[in-house]
Amino acid sequence: MKSFFYNRTAYCSLSVPVPKCFIELDDYFDTRFTTSAVMMHQSVTIAENLCRRMADAELYTQYLSEVQKGSDAFKSAILIGTFLVGYFVACKSLLDAGAIALARVYNLGLSNKEMDFSKSKFWKQLKESHPTVHDRYMPFKGLFDEVTKWRDSAVHRLTPFVVTHSPGRPDKVSPEKRQIKMVAQPDTIISDIVNVPKSIRWVEPLHFRKKWQSRFIEFCEEVCLDIRGII
Repeated sequence: MKSFFYNRTAYCSLSVPVPKCFIELDDYFDTRFTTSAVMMHQSVTIAENLCRRMADAELYTQYLSEVQKGSDAFKSAILIGTFLVGYFVACKSLLDAGAIALARVYNLGLSNKEMDFSKSKFWKQLKESHPTVHDRYMPFKGLFDEVTKWRDSAVHRLTPFVVTHSPGRPDKVSPEKRQIKMVAQPDTIISDIVNVPKSIRWVEPLHFRKKWQSRFIEFCEEVCLDIRGII
C-alpha cells in the first residue's frame, strides 16, 4: 500500500514535479505494506520529513521568482533578502532531515543535536559503524559546509545583502533595465561594498538554487536508498 507521503508536503501546491526518488520510494512502500499501517511506519515518517524539507526549499524558490517580477524594485529587494533567509534555512533543514534519517536507519546512538552533518561526532560515528555509507556521503561534504555557512550567517548574523542595480534611480528606470542582485558572500555589510567594491561578487537571487539543486536531488536519492533498509 502506498503512503503518498509527498502529497503531505508543499509539493501539493507547487508547479514543479515531485522528485523521482520520492515517487520510487513510495512505489517500494507499496510492495512492502498491505494495510494503512504504512502511515505509521518509521520509514514513511523519515521519508516524509525529507520530502517536506525539499518541498520547503522549492517553495521559497517560487517566492523568490515571483517577487522579482514586482513593479517596486526597492520593495522586491527587501523581500528577496527575507525569502533568502527562509531558503537557506530550508536547505539546511533538508540536510538535517537526511542526517536524522541516517542516524535512525543505522542506529548511530546520537542525540538530536548530534544528528547533523556539520557535527564531527556524526561523521565519526557513521564511519566507525558503517564506513561504506560514510564514504557515499563524503562527496557531499563541500555542499554541506557551504549550506551551513550561509544558514548560520543568515539566521544568526546578517540577512543576505540584496540591492537593486540600475543605470539610474530604480524608480525612474524601466523594469527591463533594473536587476536585483545579492552579494555572493555571507556577512557582507555596506562598508565592505564601499571600501572594497572591486572585491564584491554580485549574483542573481536564484544563484544558489541553480548551483545546489541537482546536488540536493542526488542527496535525496542516496537517502531514499538508505531508508529502504529499515523495512
